[in-house]
Amino acid sequence: MFKGKVLLFSLLLVFATSLYAGDVDVCESNAGTTCSLRVSICPAGDFEYIRNGCGGDADYIWVEVKDAAGVGIAGIPWTDYWMNACDGAQELCLCASPIAADSLTNTAGRTTFSGRMAGGGCILTGGMYVACQGKTFLDVATCSVPICLDIVIVSPDINGTCEVNLSDLSFFGQSYNKQLGDAGYDPCCDFNDDAFCNLSDFSFMGEHYLHACF
Repeated sequence: MFKGKVLLFSLLLVFATSLYAGDVDVCESNAGTTCSLRVSICPAGDFEYIRNGCGGDADYIWVEVKDAAGVGIAGIPWTDYWMNACDGAQELCLCASPIAADSLTNTAGRTTFSGRMAGGGCILTGGMYVACQGKTFLDVATCSVPICLDIVIVSPDINGTCEVNLSDLSFFGQSYNKQLGDAGYDPCCDFNDDAFCNLSDFSFMGEHYLHACF
């Protein structure tokens, strides 16, 4: 009986230790981008790919998820991540599963994001933070502020309600036929990043009109 209790205790100890070793440490983990990304998103998750965010076809966000010992955590699922604006005043409206990694984390705890994002709103400055399993990655040097990735986000869901509707068309109308430098020009309405809110941007509005997630 005593031996059985010792064995049970030993198994519980090993189990608890393995859990601790695999716990995400926000100061040891890291994230970044291959370039200054600019991505157009939609609540339906059917707009621009992150991999096209700098005008090419090979760009991505990367993360390295590590435990308190600085060891990479392998096998973290594709869907265990969250991203949003570092500036709370620009917070996006994101769908239930807004972004998925390209793969499980490898033995170094590394994976990338090059697909689409499902949500709406606009982030022009301040970038985006990354969270894994509910924990926001903090600046490695200070471990006091979030790592803010260099990303600009625009969406036909301009007002960030998770639905592209008439109110977004109203916002777009105020900037229509205006370009960078003009009074009333709003870069949140410039989906193709040509510094001009024109017919091509209106076409994008039409393609995604009434797209939503709740």
